[in-house]
Amino acid sequence: MAELSEQFIDQIYEASFVPEKWPALLDGLALAVEGMGGYLFTISQGASAYVASEAIAPHVEAFMREGWMAVNGRAARASAIAHPGFITDLDAFSADELETEPIYRDFLRPRGIGWAAGTHIPIPTGDVLSFNLERETDRGPFERHYVDALDRMRPHIARAAMVSARLGLEKARASAEALEALGLPAAVLGGRGQLLACNEMMHELIPTTVRDGAERLEITEKKADALLGTALSALATGIRRDIVQSFPIVGANEKPASVAHLLPVRGSAHDLFSRMHSILVIMPMPGPGAPSAQVLQALFDLTPSEARIASALADGRSIDAIGVDFGIARETVRSHLRSIFAKSGVSKQSSLVRLLLGITLPGTAG
Repeated sequence: MAELSEQFIDQIYEASFVPEKWPALLDGLALAVEGMGGYLFTISQGASAYVASEAIAPHVEAFMREGWMAVNGRAARASAIAHPGFITDLDAFSADELETEPIYRDFLRPRGIGWAAGTHIPIPTGDVLSFNLERETDRGPFERHYVDALDRMRPHIARAAMVSARLGLEKARASAEALEALGLPAAVLGGRGQLLACNEMMHELIPTTVRDGAERLEITEKKADALLGTALSALATGIRRDIVQSFPIVGANEKPASVAHLLPVRGSAHDLFSRMHSILVIMPMPGPGAPSAQVLQALFDLTPSEARIASALADGRSIDAIGVDFGIARETVRSHLRSIFAKSGVSKQSSLVRLLLGITLPGTAG
């Protein structure tokens, strides 16, 4: 058999520039070592992305959907071994352990799979890339000559992953710079909320408004940062409902208040190597005076009815007056108001009005 690196070297480096090529490459590699398929996924403290060949993709989808990523004893054991090459299940576990380890007993073996050859590769985003080829259970573990061949190919895979990751970071920077053209400070965040890239306008807000923390990007105002942390955790676990993704940043030292928006990245931009997971945009509040309903709707992701009520409150009208003017019941106004509180990150009507008028809230500066 020709060396795997000779058979697949062109495909490996092509995939480094065209990530869509990875599934076909994984399929070909698996076939060459008598496997059923392959997959790549990132190991991180936040959300993980993956790409898989066609035969193995349904199993990987189920693995992610059912939460096995958080309790994956196989990945934990491989990380502990920290071998700079490919290992098999029998390198990480004894035969007896394989019978009782939950990931094998409850997920892999019931699906007819569970023999793998894999390796971990650190990438520049701070995550670890896990590269795995899978076999059907009945076929048995990967033979040593196949593992040795994969080891000789590993440097090419690592270089390709590095190139893909670097290109992904360039994509993140380009995304941030595109928002600067619209006059918006923007930061591109990874799955843990870590700062991947930011434009010059956002950079000017460091460290007064935001800071590059040890674990994730942080907002210096504590209440806003708590809302950001909750939103990032929710996005990482796939939660969407009832999560505040637009929240106020209270002004300090008479500086105007602003609103932070956390925008999830979806579709082709959310690929394995860029690790773009969300974009934080900071928009300044309008100047003195009641903002228009259209402005409030954009700032806080309000419904049209909520925006009209918020604008009316900022204009000085009472709940009863709003109900009369809009022809709706007092309780309906209050229901809308509760939703506005949730989306704007405040808990009192007076705080909401102060926020909407761009006034620093008492006792919260700094």
